Amino acid sequence: MRQKTLIIAYGNRDREDDGAGWHILDKLAQRLGLETPQFPGDKITTPDGELTLLYLFQLLPEMAEDIADFDELVFIDAHNSPSLPNLIFEEVSPDRTHSAFTHHMNPGELLAIAQVLEKRLPEAWMLSVRGFSFRFEPSLSSKMTELVDQAFSHLQSHLFRAV
Repeated sequence: MRQKTLIIAYGNRDREDDGAGWHILDKLAQRLGLETPQFPGDKITTPDGELTLLYLFQLLPEMAEDIADFDELVFIDAHNSPSLPNLIFEEVSPDRTHSAFTHHMNPGELLAIAQVLEKRLPEAWMLSVRGFSFRFEPSLSSKMTELVDQAFSHLQSHLFRAV
C-alpha cells in the first residue's frame, strides 16, 4: 500500500508574507505539473492519489475527519516571531492546549481532535517560515522570497526522499 500525503498550506496570500504557504504550494504544484489551488478550500491530487495539495486561510476543527484519511501531513505557514528561526521544519504532535484566539487553531490542536474522533493519527510535520511584512499586498517581501526558496528545497527533500 502506498503512503498518502496531504500538504496543507494556509495563510492569506493577499497579505504579503502571510501567503508564504501558498507560494511554497505553488512551487510544488509547478514541480509536479499540477494546477495550483487558487482559493481557500481548493485542493488538487496527483493522478496516483499519493499527494494532495490543499490551500486554506486557516485550520478548522472540522478538518479532523479528513486528515485522518492520510498517512502523512505537512502543514505550511508563516510565523512572525523574531525569537524563532527563520525556517522551521519539525514534527508535530497532538496538542490539547487551546489558543487564546478563537479564530486560530494550530496543527497540534487539529491532530488532537483527529486522534480523539478518528482514533487514528497521521505522521505530521510543520514547515514554517518567518514573515517580515504583512501589508495588503499580493507579493512576498524580498526576505521572504529567499526563505520560500529555502523552504521549498526542504519540502522537496522531505517528500522525495529515498524510501
